[in-house]
This record gives sequence, C-alpha cells and structure tokens, in this order.
Amino acid sequence: MKNILAKPVLFLLAFVFLLCFLPKESAAQKQLNTGYLLMRVYDSNKFVASGNIYVNSKIFITYEDGKFETIELLPFNEKNEIENLKKIGATLNDIKKKGYLLMSATTTGEQGALISDYVFLKQF
Repeated sequence: MKNILAKPVLFLLAFVFLLCFLPKESAAQKQLNTGYLLMRVYDSNKFVASGNIYVNSKIFITYEDGKFETIELLPFNEKNEIENLKKIGATLNDIKKKGYLLMSATTTGEQGALISDYVFLKQF
C-alpha cells in the first residue's frame, strides 16, 4: 500500500516544487505594461472657433509610451457628420483592439465647436 501511494505523492510534490520556480510577472513589470492613452476629438467649424486659434476637425491620440498620432476628419458640416462619426467609431474600436479600456469620456462646447476627450487604460 505504501508503494502505491508513494509515486503519486512524490509526483505531486515535484510538480508543486516546480510551480514555485516558474517566472512570475512582478508588480514593477505590470506597471511597465500599463498606462493611459488620451484621445481628443476636435469637431469644429471655422466660423464658430473662439479666439485666434482654430483647429481643423481632427483626432489627436497620445499613447502611454509618448507616441503621438493625428487623424484628419472632414470639415465640420451636416453632410460630413456621418463620415466623421464613422471614423471616430472606427478609431475607438481600434484602440479597444489594442488592449485599452475606456475609463472616461467628456464633451464640451456647442454645435460647431465640440471637443471630446477620451481616457483609456492599457490592460495588461
């Protein structure tokens, strides 16, 4: 009876011992794999822009590693609204596919001068 139980017990102990030495991701490594992505969407009309600064309709994206991306949108008007919305939606979906989770979204302004900010967290 002793010999019958000895082999499985020995195998189980060896397995547990090996599990202890498998590489584990440390908290510091997890922090390196995470961060925030910021996306700002300007949906603006030249005639509604305030002050001397006018930003064409576009999307700005800043990644957690400092990379920056600009995506042009069509000029703000009623006929371009759907195409711009499609491009914004496609951009949001691309960001999600890269492993980011939307944490917050805010929009300020009025029709013809909207600024939307999105904050994403990189999931590890």
